[in-house]
This record gives sequence, C-alpha cells and structure tokens, in this order.
Amino acid sequence: MNYDMAITGGRIVDGTGAPAYAGDVGIRDGRIVTLGKLNGEAKAVIDARGHVVAPGVVDIHTHYDAQLLWDKKLSISPWHGVTTVVIGNCGFGIAPTRREHRGLILRTLENVEGMSVRALEAGLGEDWPFETFPEYLDTVEKRGTLINVAVLLGHTPLRMFVVGPDSTRRTSHTDEVRQMKRLMREGLDAGALGFATSKSPTHVGFEGLPVPSRLAEFDEIREIASALGEAGAGMIQATIGRELSFDEFAELNRVSGRHVSWTALLGGGGVLNVGSAADQLARSRELQAAGFEVFPQVTCRPLNFEFRFDQPFLFQSMPVFAPVNRASHGEKLKYYADDTFRAAFREAVRGPVLDAWNKSVISYCP
Repeated sequence: MNYDMAITGGRIVDGTGAPAYAGDVGIRDGRIVTLGKLNGEAKAVIDARGHVVAPGVVDIHTHYDAQLLWDKKLSISPWHGVTTVVIGNCGFGIAPTRREHRGLILRTLENVEGMSVRALEAGLGEDWPFETFPEYLDTVEKRGTLINVAVLLGHTPLRMFVVGPDSTRRTSHTDEVRQMKRLMREGLDAGALGFATSKSPTHVGFEGLPVPSRLAEFDEIREIASALGEAGAGMIQATIGRELSFDEFAELNRVSGRHVSWTALLGGGGVLNVGSAADQLARSRELQAAGFEVFPQVTCRPLNFEFRFDQPFLFQSMPVFAPVNRASHGEKLKYYADDTFRAAFREAVRGPVLDAWNKSVISYCP
C-alpha cells in the first residue's frame, strides 16, 4: 500500500490505554490506515524519532497540576477533543513541596491563576502523598488519568522547596542554585517534560509578594536550564517579561540545546514592555533565522478572564493594589469605598495595561 503521508520512527501512544510502542503511522485520503510497520511508499514523510505520536488535540498550556489528583478526567479538556495536556506552565505547580510550604503554594495558585484555596484544599486533602517531584509523578501514575499528561517542573515550587519562604524576597545563594539544578536533573530522570519559569510582573503571589521565580537572577535560570543540556532531554517554557525576553530565551536555548516555548504572543505590550504582537513575532522569527529554537505560544481563541474584587488577581501587579493584596476581606471593602484609593485605581487603569473595558461584562453586582 502507498501512502499520502508517513510519520516514522515515533513513540506511538494510540489512545486505547495500551503501553506506548515504537512504530510508524501511515495516512491515506485523510485517514490513518496503518499503525506499526508500513508496507509501502509515502509521498511525504515526517521523521518523528525522539517524539511521541498521539491522536487528538495537544493543549500545551494548562494548570491541572492539583486538579488531576481528584479529577482524573481533567474536566473540561476532553470535552473539546484534547487528548494530551502539558501542566506546570509559567513555573507554577505543587511539586516539589514540603509539608510546611503547602499553604504558601496553594495561596500562590489562588493569586496567579484565580483558583479557590478551599477547592484546592478539599481536593488535595490534608495528607498529600508526595513531597518530591518524582513522588508527585508516581502519585499521578498510580491514580491514573483519562488523557495523557506531560509535566513541566515549575520554578516556583522548586525555589520554595530549596530556599523556603524567603524565596519570595531574595535571590538565591550558590549552593541553593546547585541544589535546584540537581533536583531539576532528578526530575528529568523521573520523567519531567522540562523546566518552566516566569519573571512576568503580572505574576503576584500570596500577600502581594512576587512569585518565587521572579526573585531569581538570570544566572540561576540559566544554571537550571543547563541541567536539560546535560541530560539531553526536555524543553523550556518561559513567560515573557521585562527581565526574561528574547535575548534571554536565545541564551537559554544556547546553554541547554533545548527549545524554548514562550508564553504568550498577545496583542499589545502593556505592562510586559515587550512591544506589539507584530514586534514579538518578528523578533521570534529573527531568532529562528539565526538558528535559535525559540517559539511563541499562541492561543487559538480569544482569552477571557473572570475576576472578582474579593480575589482581584487581574490587578495585583499594579502598585496601587499592593495594600489591597495584603488586606483581609473586610479591609478590602474599606479600600474600595475610600475615595483616595478609587481615584488612584481609576488613574492606574487608564494606561495601556487594561485597555479593553468595553469588552468587560459585569456578571454579578449585589
């Protein structure tokens, strides 16, 4: 049989629940007609050596790190034809995490991803069955998931694990960087897809403090990335910002030899100070033309944010919101009623950061 296209030498995960196996995929008239060993010629051939070949949609940017431990269906992704998800993006996750740091990690997810701490605590329970990253992967494997999951080791839990609560306030020491690099290599050996980090000013954690990865000097990020080069495996995901942009992406690719997938190609530079979407795309193309494997992540649909003023994560990177971030629920109400705060907030949102109020919908206003 002849084929229109052949995908050869890949590691096939066919969606049946069977173990992965090495083989080829033959496609004819828009349909898969052969799995395993091909018995003919193909008009086009894709060399998939070193890659996984799987059916369905691959969602490269999700945050199911906690949810998959109580929801093996990973709702709602499979409803839309997604069969593989990547978690740990932006450097956020729940492993490695020491028992005494669990609350801080959950509060970080609450702030940066708008997740309910009560829901996270109810789902994870009091006795997490892991501390290290390999133990987390083992837990996920034992509990099982409906779809495929690839896990990035996040810089924020990694830094919290090594440096502790000070990770939100200071740079790391040389011995701490060495320890993070060792744990990164340990994670890769256990099955991590790669390393994820962020220095975006929009990523504000508990009590209004920067997430731990934002306190990392670039030398720390580069050293951790070098573990991927030594292992000859993995990828790097990074969230773009003033201190982690195209020059840094190129350097991470150079030192690791692994491709860098950056989040995200969006319209307008705003608070990130990285230029327009056209500027960002042009810069990525320049790097690719120069031989660097640096690729933007692009959404296939408009981004929608749901926010509440009792959990105002959308505004937490604004200096005017610094005291609100640390305030209790009752104290927040006092700030919102204060004329001075209201005037300062009104002025702050006139800038380029939040310029789409005409697209906002008020869904609830008691």
